[in-house]
Formats: sequence, structure tokens, C-alpha cells
Amino acid sequence: MSAPVPNLLESDPVSFEVIKNALYAICADMKSVIMRTSFSPLLSLSADLSCALLDIHCNVVAQGVDIPVHLGAAGLSGAAAVKAFPLDTWHEGDAVLLNDPYEGGTHLPDMSLVTPLFAEGALLGFAISRLHWPDVGGIAAGSSSVCDEIIKEGLRVPPVRIVERGHTRNDLLQLILANVRIPQDRLGDFRAAQAGHVRATDRVAELCARYGAAVVRAVMAQTQIYSARLVKDRLSKLADAVVEHEERLDGDGIDPHCRPLIKATITKAAGSLHFDFTGSSPCVAGPINAPYPVTCAAVYYTVLSFLGGDIAPNAGVYADVQITAPAGSIVNASYPAPVVAANTETSNRLVDILFTALAKAWPEVVPGGSYGSACVYTLGGIDPRSNRRFVHYETIGGGGGATAAAPGAHGIRVHMGNTMNLPIENVEAQIPVRFLEYTILRESGGAGQHAGGCGVRKSFVSLADGVQASVLGERTDTPARGAAGAGDGACAQFRLIRGEHVVELGAKSGPHRLNAGDLLELNTAGGGGWGAQR
Repeated sequence: MSAPVPNLLESDPVSFEVIKNALYAICADMKSVIMRTSFSPLLSLSADLSCALLDIHCNVVAQGVDIPVHLGAAGLSGAAAVKAFPLDTWHEGDAVLLNDPYEGGTHLPDMSLVTPLFAEGALLGFAISRLHWPDVGGIAAGSSSVCDEIIKEGLRVPPVRIVERGHTRNDLLQLILANVRIPQDRLGDFRAAQAGHVRATDRVAELCARYGAAVVRAVMAQTQIYSARLVKDRLSKLADAVVEHEERLDGDGIDPHCRPLIKATITKAAGSLHFDFTGSSPCVAGPINAPYPVTCAAVYYTVLSFLGGDIAPNAGVYADVQITAPAGSIVNASYPAPVVAANTETSNRLVDILFTALAKAWPEVVPGGSYGSACVYTLGGIDPRSNRRFVHYETIGGGGGATAAAPGAHGIRVHMGNTMNLPIENVEAQIPVRFLEYTILRESGGAGQHAGGCGVRKSFVSLADGVQASVLGERTDTPARGAAGAGDGACAQFRLIRGEHVVELGAKSGPHRLNAGDLLELNTAGGGGWGAQR
């Protein structure tokens, strides 16, 4: 009979912290390997990927300092993989690939890989990575444009066992690569993910060899208990309240009169939180419908941020968080609604809506509104310099909301995104464009005791004919709201300039055809200020 495993959280907190932090370090190491071996600048330079460890119940145990919209949905992705392949069917060397937003995914470009972690002959949990592939097919290069059903957004992959006991299913892999632009690069990104998972498997094995699998398994559970305990403690210090807020999104890119409503009611009672989105609009024609995992990720990020941002992020944080998101609504999309922009745009607007609601009871801990976007632009075509096909996907920063402690940040990815800036030198070397301007839009942040962060302008000229371009943004109509009596930020503006002819673009538009000499100008919104000016 095996000896009982000690509760290190109570009996040996130093060892508990060492093992807990080792689990988080494994996620960071996994990401480092993927970045250093991936083919796409979106991954190797911009770091549009995330890594996490799950227990056998698919609860998040540890995660990297990565992309919140990826990480908040990680447990749901793992659960989808286990639903398709029950626990007793997993073997060492297996891997499941998925991107289906209706089966645990976020949007189609986010490819998730799930691999098992074994220790002493037993299943310990799973490693999961989510990599944004720059293209997964669909009607437009970059797989991020305006369309009216998910079939047109690209290749949809339900959970498939792509690796069996260490042997890649090349028939499945070739089927996937046959449906994407520039398959050789996507193969490189897939292999990079595999390399990252090998590193995670090795590091977990080393940890179990040092402390024993039973101890590591116990810490995986206890770290969730610890985070849940901290959440309850902090919530208990806040007065119970019911707050609500609603806002309309800028549009879906298809119906010019579409301004869907997101309504949120938040109930704080003792140590629990309930987020209720009843009253939100039904799904719309364009790609701003949020799958349930995206809505969950926005809620989980909001909870972590609201409670200070220093609680170890894992499933314990969400143990007493309830979410009501009516099926078929814009916050719980139903097939075949398109969803690609929800990941980048709707998710960020969701966070701002939730923060504005929370500010009605706790204004001192909530920031002003953000630029509410990732401001995605995609390009694709033939590079005349090399006569090779290219695809480019990039996000652009904007204004962050000010807080009670400081002004908002300028030109930064906010809330649900955490990607890094892509150097323009790299982009110009890779694709036929020349950048004309990349600058902070001074005075675009909302006025206040602390000013909101400023948006940016990024403009470039196409050097080739027939370049396909799409833009997915937000806040062209709805400014970032100031908090605690402060001013709103300036709105975004997107323009296509052909000689003397200027076309004002909506928040979501494309695919457009650019010819040599055409100019695309993207101006992101400023953030809201905090506090009335004195």
C-alpha cells in the first residue's frame, strides 16, 4: 500500500512553491522552443501562441505569460480532445490537433495541439499549445476577413489524433496542408509545436523523477485550491453588488445597419461571481460572433485583472465563476455563424463592457476603456521580387485605458492579446510593401486626471498588383469610454487611398484588391482616461 501523499500546501509550502513554479516554467520553456523553431514571423517574432499544462480533468494547472484569449479557452480545448478520445485511449507519443470553435477552439487560425503527459506508467495530465497559423484557407489570404459563414473562413478541424504513439498520421497532415496557403510554412509551424511538446514532456518527466509523480500530481491539484482560496479571500473583502452595462459593437462588415448589443449583468455574492449575458443580440451575419470558449476567456481574464492580476492563473481562479451565455447569441455562437473577428475584436470589447459594469461598484480598481481591438490586417498575393506566394497577418496596438494609478499605455496590445510588435524591416523583407508611417497618434487618448493611452497610425504602400487585403478592427464608431468622470478616447479610422481617391473603410472590410501604389492607412483608437480633470 502506497504511503499517503502529503499536502505540501500546508506542510511544506517552500517545496509547494518550487514545484508549482516549475510547472509554470515548463510552459515558458515550451513556448521558447516553439518560437525558436517556427517558420512564421507571427510566431517567431510576434509570439502569437500560448502554452499550458492541464490535469487529467482538463483543468488548467499552469500557463505561460501568453495570450489570454488562448489560455482562457485551454481547458475547453483539452476537454474537447478528451471527449473525442477518452482517457483510457491515450498513449505516450499521441497528439490531438483541433481548431473547431464549436468543439473547444477559439477561431480557425488558432491550431491547438494536445499531448498526454505520463509519469510512472500513469497519465498525469496534458500539455496544450495554441499557435496562430497565418493562414488556414478560406476566401481570403490570412483567413481573417469578412464572410457570412464559417465554411468560408477556412479549414475546420475537429479533434483528430494526428500523431499515434510517436508516428505522425501523414495522411491527415497532408489533408490539412492541402487546404492552406503556403503549406511548407505551415508544416514548419506544426513541427515547431511538436518540438515544444517534446520539451514539455521531458521537463515534466524530470520533475516527476525528482519529486515523484504522486507529489507532482498532488501539487497540480493543490495549486488550483490555493488560487481559489485567494480569489475567495479577495472577493470577501468587497461588498456584494449587482451591476450591469451594455454596449453595441461597431458592425459586422456585411450589414451596414448591424450594431449588435452585448449586455452583461454581474452578480457578486460572497466569494462567487456570476456573469449573465442574457439580453445580448443573436448571432449576426458577419464574423464577430463569439464562440463560448472566447466568451469564457474574456470573463476569466476580467476576473484575474479585477482581483489584482497577481493570483497564479489556473482553473482554481474560475472555480466559483458562473457564466450564463444564451446559445445562439453573439456571446455563444451557433454553427454556421462566422467567428474569426470575435477572437480579436469582440473579446476585447467584452472585457471593456465587463470593466465598465464593475466600475459602477468599484471605480477605483477598474481602468478606462481600451482601443477594444487587435486591429488585424492581412495581406496575400504574389511577390514579384521572388515570384513566390506570400501571406501576411499582423496586429496593431492602440491606446490602453488609464487607471487610478497611472495614464494609459500608448500603442500597446490590450486585454485579450499579448503579441509583440513585428519590426517593419522584417515585414518589408518578407512581402512587397513599403511602410510610410508608424507613429503614435498624440492627443488621441481621453483626457482626465490620468490620460488614456494613444492609438497609432500605420500606413504602407503596396509594391505589387493584385495584393489581397482585409482589415478587422473596432471603435470606428464607438469610442473607448473614460472612467470615473474622465474623457473618451478618439475613434479609429481606416482608409484605402488610390491616388487622389480616398475610400473610408468600416471597422471590418475586405477582401480588397491592392495594386502597386495603393496605400492602406490604419489609425487605431485611443484609450479612455481615468478621473475628472482637476
